[in-house]
Amino acid sequence: MEKQFSTRHAFLIIAHEKPMVLKRLVEALDHPLNDIFIHIDKKCDIEKFHVATQDSKVIYLDNRIDGRWGDYSLVEIEIQLIEKALDHRTYDYLHLISGVDYPIKSMQEIHTFCAEHKGKEFIGLGKNETDEETKWRSQHYFLFSKDFKSTNLFKRITRKLFVWIQTMIGYSRYKGKVIKGSQWWSITSNFAEYILQHKSEIQKYFHNTYCPDELFAQTLCWNSQFRSNVYNIDNEFESCKRYIPWRNGALLPLSHEDFLEMKKSEKWFGRKFSEKDIDKWIEISKYQ
Repeated sequence: MEKQFSTRHAFLIIAHEKPMVLKRLVEALDHPLNDIFIHIDKKCDIEKFHVATQDSKVIYLDNRIDGRWGDYSLVEIEIQLIEKALDHRTYDYLHLISGVDYPIKSMQEIHTFCAEHKGKEFIGLGKNETDEETKWRSQHYFLFSKDFKSTNLFKRITRKLFVWIQTMIGYSRYKGKVIKGSQWWSITSNFAEYILQHKSEIQKYFHNTYCPDELFAQTLCWNSQFRSNVYNIDNEFESCKRYIPWRNGALLPLSHEDFLEMKKSEKWFGRKFSEKDIDKWIEISKYQ
């Protein structure tokens, strides 16, 4: 029988593709101690992303945003999800995941670990980028930030020129230490409320930066009392409890070796899953 804890959990999901994977994800999260909050990208047909649960309450965000890679719109989505969850109730933990993540530990295991480490912040503070790289991401205004992946030559040249001008005049936006880390985290309501209390500063310092979804929460955590609560300040992915197959700067499809590594790991979620990946994982996880 599953040991019951009084901890409550909010799962904040950002989804923009693979509705059947989202359905499988929600089925895996369905639990009396979990509520699920979902943002479906504005570019998507929301009807394709309908999910049903037996035990968890599912709440979709009404104000849907056109999320763009590398852009502040992803920060806006995260903040909306936090607001929606905390308007609903106070949770012991809020878990930010994507619609193509999948739990590689049972809900019981995740609940138990959170209860045993209550008050810890499971957020990754990266150590694998140089200070210069992080400064470049955070200290400049980037033009056309909704189009970082655009091949439009005018936009790319103009953006680089504007950054070069800022560098030449010694302009910088944020005076404190900026920290980069994985976008995906599991944090306490206390830290989530702290994020909301600093919305204006987040907007001021991180709008039109490069990939601010990997900067704003990490920087707030580092420069606050919450730094002392970080689960593992020296290991980014162990701290955030996510298995992410980064190799040579690229996020690669999951391989058989990844499934074996996930099975041995202490992490809670893996990404990015396809439907076939979920089937493979369920089959592999049956065996010791």
